[in-house]
Formats: sequence, C-alpha cells, structure tokens
Amino acid sequence: MTVLAADASSITDGAIVIAAETVAPRLGLKPEALQAEMQRGQVCCLVETGVDEDEGRTRVTVRYHARSWTLIIEPDGKERATTWSASAIPLKTRATSSDRDRVAEQLRTSLQNMAAAGLTITYGGLARLLELPPPNTIHQITVALERLMEEDAQVGRPFIAALVLSKARGGLPAVGFFDCARRLGRFAGDPNGVEARSFHATELNAALKFWGGCDASCDAAG
Repeated sequence: MTVLAADASSITDGAIVIAAETVAPRLGLKPEALQAEMQRGQVCCLVETGVDEDEGRTRVTVRYHARSWTLIIEPDGKERATTWSASAIPLKTRATSSDRDRVAEQLRTSLQNMAAAGLTITYGGLARLLELPPPNTIHQITVALERLMEEDAQVGRPFIAALVLSKARGGLPAVGFFDCARRLGRFAGDPNGVEARSFHATELNAALKFWGGCDASCDAAG
C-alpha cells in the first residue's frame, strides 16, 4: 500500500475528486492523456461505500484497459492506494435494490466526476465507462439518465444529464433529453431547433458550475 499526499484527492459536494497527476502515472498515462481517454470512455471509475465492518470506508477503483488503480479512504480520512486489482482489497458493500438503481447510482457518480474534471462524454462512452452488459446498453443509459433528470428536477438542480452528448447531433444530447425536459416542465421548444441548443448550453453551464465549480468556458472536451 502507498500512502498518498494530503492534496492527492478531495471530496466536494459528495463527489470524490482525484488529481490527474496522481492517477495518470499509475495507469501508464500522462495527465493530459488521462483526460482524453476519459472523454473517449476508455477509463472506468467505480466508487463503493463500505457497510457493517467496513462502515466509513470508501473505495475508488480506476481502470484503463488491463491496468487498474485502487484508492481506499479510511474513516479517519487517511488514504491507501495500490495498483493491484480491486479484488485484492476485500470490502463489504451493500448491493443496490435493482439493476436500474445500480446503473443510476454509478451514472451519477461518474457524471459528477466528469463535471469535476470539466468534461463531457458520449452515450457510447458512458456505456463503456460503466461496463454495461449487452444487449440494449444505450437504452440502459437513457433510462438511467431520465431517472437522474427526474431527481434533479425534484430538487431544483441543473440536469447533470446535459454532460452526455450524441455524436450524431453536433454536440447536443439525444432528442430524448429534450423530451424528458419537456415532461418535467423545463423545456418547451423544438428538440431539433435553436431553442434546444440554447437550452442545452444553459443546462450544461449550470451543471458544470454546480458539480464541477466551472462553466462552459472550461475545456469541457478535456
């Protein structure tokens, strides 16, 4: 185990932020390459919270192809890290109530981490990031994204789903994003018109500020 420097990671609004300079070398990458690979959906990040005898522990596993790096945050705030597989560190965690719950929870955590890094991602990139099993991986993503939009609307937060873009729509989310926003009372325009682009820019800017502490002027593409 390696004890990390005190500034290697931080927790902001419940999201764990790890410095790229800390993670990248463990995965055989440079910091700027790490952000690019995250954007491509090639870097998978899983956050687990311990229960029972592991209450208070948090485990963060970052995987890039055959390499993985694991960070354990102890109840006292101390951190231990290893470049071995996560399975080398037993940690008892509570299973989610359903696969839909699990996908939505992992999706929100991943998007919060993306926002903290000032990044956006495609639907396909998210499916790879979460390692969703086929078939219908994109459908699983869209269902989970609509659930996150419903949760955000209930408490008046910006849509974190705005970080997810469609390759086929020139930097906009899929039409379903706008349809869901209309059902939730936030959007009333044409999902293929100029209103959609303006609405999305506003939501994306607000989401990056809310979860990541920056705005659309940040390098959202990594």
